[in-house]
Amino acid sequence: MVMGRGSRAMCLAFVGWLASASSAHADARVFERGRDAETGEVTNEREHRFVDLGAFLQPGLLFRLSDEFARGDDQVLLQRARIGLNARIVWWLRLRMEMEFAGSTPALQDGFLEFMPHDAFHVSIGQMQVPFLHAYQFNELNLGFIDRPIYTPLGSERPFLRYLSPRDIGIVVSGRVGDLTEGATMPVFEYWLAAMVGERENITINNNDNWLYAGRVKLHVLGLPEGAAAESDIARNTRPRVGIAGGVYSNCDDRENWNRGWTADAEVRWQGLYASGSFVWFKNGPASSNQFGYGERCPGQSGPDGNPYRFVSVGAHAQVGYVLPEVLFPVRQQALEVLARFDWVNPNAPFDSGNKILGGDEMHPQYVAPTVLNDADNAPTRYRVTFGINWYPTGQQTLRLQLNYQINRELEDIVTTEGDIVGVRNEVLWLQITAGL
Repeated sequence: MVMGRGSRAMCLAFVGWLASASSAHADARVFERGRDAETGEVTNEREHRFVDLGAFLQPGLLFRLSDEFARGDDQVLLQRARIGLNARIVWWLRLRMEMEFAGSTPALQDGFLEFMPHDAFHVSIGQMQVPFLHAYQFNELNLGFIDRPIYTPLGSERPFLRYLSPRDIGIVVSGRVGDLTEGATMPVFEYWLAAMVGERENITINNNDNWLYAGRVKLHVLGLPEGAAAESDIARNTRPRVGIAGGVYSNCDDRENWNRGWTADAEVRWQGLYASGSFVWFKNGPASSNQFGYGERCPGQSGPDGNPYRFVSVGAHAQVGYVLPEVLFPVRQQALEVLARFDWVNPNAPFDSGNKILGGDEMHPQYVAPTVLNDADNAPTRYRVTFGINWYPTGQQTLRLQLNYQINRELEDIVTTEGDIVGVRNEVLWLQITAGL
């Protein structure tokens, strides 16, 4: 949601409030049973019940250091405004809901029931995060940078791998196997298997009668980390924690292309250091022989030569963040984090049997030059470098002031009827506040 320029004063006043804030909590617990009031320990796990209410707000200022060809203007925007509910109804059943109010109409984000008979076997039904990309394992409250890597869609301004969505409606089977006790150093294995509608968030009707299938596995080599929900090491793990993961994905999208792909990623947390990297690859085009049940319902698009168009989409990111130690930032109960990230995406390259990973170049007979910067189906190959500073005035992930500077570059000429556009300058300076319960 973009606010008028007259709202800048309100946003700046909010910055002042943030500077004076003294406490923040992950959630507001409004009901709990089964925990000892004096020791704080859960006396009987099967009798433990609770209801948590959550909310967070993310207003910001965005300044575009761009030339005449880049879209957009300076903005005061409300990136997100969420409220949520997390409840353990009985020991084996959890309810999770989250609503977004920053858009023109309220929209459901999370809304699912999770059946939990055993740590190694959970079943979730409803709308939830798709278990595929590393970037989508973090709620928007807990991102290290202001936005996710460049290959993930971000509205109409940045569609890129447009068929990927953070959430969808369906069923997910998941679990953890290993030593789950706090501080343990033995390996822990996680898995997720999903069957989803494939029509993106808040769409309950499967119009093309095809299903999205996704699977993800992750090995915590040195045990589970503290603060795993956050894309940072604000928890300052005293032992190194390493996670290695991979995933697979199959869907027939609304362009009738069969999207089949895989991803690999890794992350490290230790003494305030957080580092991660990922690679994602997709082949897109027609399905044949009723593959995965898609068959004739997923015929794909035609290329410039009239033949079925097969193309690859590739993306990658590497990032590092470091929460400064007390000797460098000697302010009690506060934290300061410095970050850097490189990400790259090639949304559309003709499939080439000689270069199956990166696809064909401009000389390929099916190559089509992009015509606009943000074409949902054929955006130019590009990379981005982002530098950031996060200030946590209470030392908690849920309350922070973020400043990101983003350098964006296109690696393909944009061909228009008026001529080629080369070297668009579209840097962004983005200041954002996150305040959550």
